Amino acid sequence: MEVIQQSWGHETLPTTIEDLPDEVLEFILSFLPPYKDLQNCMTVCKRWCACAQNVLRKTSIKLIKAVAEFNILWKNVTSTDIGPTITKRFSHAACILKNNMYIFGGCTTNSTSFNDLWMFDLSKRRWIRPLATGTYPVPKAYTSMVHYQDCLIVFGGWTYPSLSQYYQNITMFNDIHLYCVTTNKWILINATNPPPPMAGHSACIRGDEMVVFGGLVMSAAQNYQMQCSNDVWVLDIITFNWRKQQTTKPRPSPRYAQSLITLDSERLMLLGGIQTLHNRFVYSDCWILTMQGPTWTWKEIAVKNKEWASANIWCNPACRVGDMVVSLSRSRHGWNGAKPLVTSAVRLSALNRPENAPVSVRIERSLQRPLDRDQNINGRRGVLPRQPASRQPPANINNEPIAGPSNEQERDKDVTNEIPSHETNAAGPSSDLKFNNNVIDLNKKEAMRKNKTKNKGMKIVRQLQEANKYRMAAFACDSSSNNTPNENDLINQRQIAHLENRLEPYPPAAERPDVVYRQPPVIKRNTLTMHVLDISTVLNGNCMNYVSWLCPRLGDMNGAPEELVMYSLVKGNGELIMFGGVHNEIRVARFTENPQSMYSNSLHFITAPRDII
Repeated sequence: MEVIQQSWGHETLPTTIEDLPDEVLEFILSFLPPYKDLQNCMTVCKRWCACAQNVLRKTSIKLIKAVAEFNILWKNVTSTDIGPTITKRFSHAACILKNNMYIFGGCTTNSTSFNDLWMFDLSKRRWIRPLATGTYPVPKAYTSMVHYQDCLIVFGGWTYPSLSQYYQNITMFNDIHLYCVTTNKWILINATNPPPPMAGHSACIRGDEMVVFGGLVMSAAQNYQMQCSNDVWVLDIITFNWRKQQTTKPRPSPRYAQSLITLDSERLMLLGGIQTLHNRFVYSDCWILTMQGPTWTWKEIAVKNKEWASANIWCNPACRVGDMVVSLSRSRHGWNGAKPLVTSAVRLSALNRPENAPVSVRIERSLQRPLDRDQNINGRRGVLPRQPASRQPPANINNEPIAGPSNEQERDKDVTNEIPSHETNAAGPSSDLKFNNNVIDLNKKEAMRKNKTKNKGMKIVRQLQEANKYRMAAFACDSSSNNTPNENDLINQRQIAHLENRLEPYPPAAERPDVVYRQPPVIKRNTLTMHVLDISTVLNGNCMNYVSWLCPRLGDMNGAPEELVMYSLVKGNGELIMFGGVHNEIRVARFTENPQSMYSNSLHFITAPRDII
């Protein structure tokens, strides 16, 4: 027996990982996140460095192939899976720098916006909030954020005033803030010849310059009224000097919420956008900007197969993957479903306040702004109580916002028509007591007068809260003038309106026999699908003048999230990363018990299927 064991010991040869073929070693390394861990493997030896580089290259190629064939895998990471996490939001800015994804700003309601900066470690798959020093940006949404060397450049954006400032307009910014990753510090830049304050613009880096296009602007030449822009502004990052770039005509129509994609060092592609200030125009066109010479050249590119395009390209950001552009939108089977919020209830209000308007009219205008229902902003907790089902106003069939009365006469007329029958007949004759006609008329008039006073603010609040319950801050501007009324009168009037709304609450539905309690219906929500635009015809020296949408995959993809808009979509190493957003369906908003469930802080990763050897 000892002789046999000794013979086995002599025949056994030591085997290590270095004895594995390169194909097997690359397969093992492919299980590592393609970020810091894989980069650390490159420092082991020359062979490991070559294998790790092949893994990165093959991972990128596999993603391009999977996108072209619509053969992708969804992986969802919820906030409960990764411990401390970022607050739910949409209309934020996202950018990838080295091995991390950075998120800045965003909002949840008209009066809730953020100025926090979060970092998602793509290697360890966890959120980190860097507590930076320096001059922080103000809370705002709809900004642009790009990376330049080891810095993040945050520009523009807008924010709503606080709830105590009832009649102030939204504020736009043209500030430039630099966040240095190495020093963990914010720096406010004083640039020369700045553009007008803007939001909803697009920005990208070209060498030592930042190119900015379009957006919503407030120009001094137009009496600081909000308008769409199609101007091109260029920031020299070395000298921090702005210049307005001259471009040829024809050029794209003024718009905002478009996607700006870098083709090469001399060309940019413009895709989509929207204009809703005066007339509603949703754009699905495509333009190429050639950045050569003193005057840059615009050229419109034909778009083929528009029936396969993304449903809402303006509120779904586009991201380049190789020779294709990816946009996520609702699947084809959901196009004829419920009406989305972004095409109906989310409108730019553009309500101009008349000069020297009476206090009552100004109070009504302030009540048109939805209340802030965020649970975790500015130290507040809790949710406002939901109104009983029987007191809800009738549903709006067309899902359109309901405008308030324009003057007091129309408002009084509407309130009179809303008096319930049991109140108008409260002073009527009965079998026990007989009143004369004069007393009946006086009692009716008194009841009508009280109801008018009580329901002046109540009716407007109910209608506008139902129509604009989830109106997004990024699309709810008020282009009113800067006339500031007496703040004490306004505060008193608003407090009275809210107190009257809480008087004499109805008993719960379970205690009233005339009310039949119904369970909210089970909502089948639409899911996201991938839409791909083939841009190979304009890349790599090709001079064709068209791009084409590829036929999307029919049906739902396994693991695809529910339909969201106003999210961020960025490209990592061999994967696409989607974060945040807001649900895009009116019926979801109507039956949602918790308003915070309308928003998302989940991460979704799009990858290619794994190879098998």
